[in-house]
Amino acid sequence: MGVIAVTTTARPLDRRRDKAGSAGAAADAAQAAVTDLDHQLKTVASLTEQQEQALQRAVEETARLKRSLKAASKRRTELVKERKKAVAKAERARARATAAETKYDKEVLADLVRREKEKDRASSSEPAKPAARTSRRPAAAELAPEQPAEATQTARRTAARKTAKAAHLTR
Repeated sequence: MGVIAVTTTARPLDRRRDKAGSAGAAADAAQAAVTDLDHQLKTVASLTEQQEQALQRAVEETARLKRSLKAASKRRTELVKERKKAVAKAERARARATAAETKYDKEVLADLVRREKEKDRASSSEPAKPAARTSRRPAAAELAPEQPAEATQTARRTAARKTAKAAHLTR
């Protein structure tokens, strides 16, 4: 009787031990899976936080670039206005310079004409002088017809050319 009881109890004990070992291994595997999932959740949370920060920086950079573009556009508009004013001012200055040059040319011509008239009148109104001269000029100058200096001729030609050019521009 005792032998039968021992042999019958050993078998269920072995089965229960095997089941307990299997259940423990399954519990350890399930715990490992939970730990792995926790690790993955932390990784995903960390990545999400980094991506949100990157997105925020990108949004801030976008806003900064928009402000920069707006400021550049405003500055460009100001520069275009300033350029228009500067061009107009330069044109007015150029016109004043041309007008002043024209007036100067006329004055030079008038002065040259006046001098030549005085010389012509002085030479034509002088009576024939006796042999004793009271003139300040040397005898050689009185004998040869007076020729204008080369500088005077050059000035005359330049003035005439500029006057003609100015007259051509004002038409």
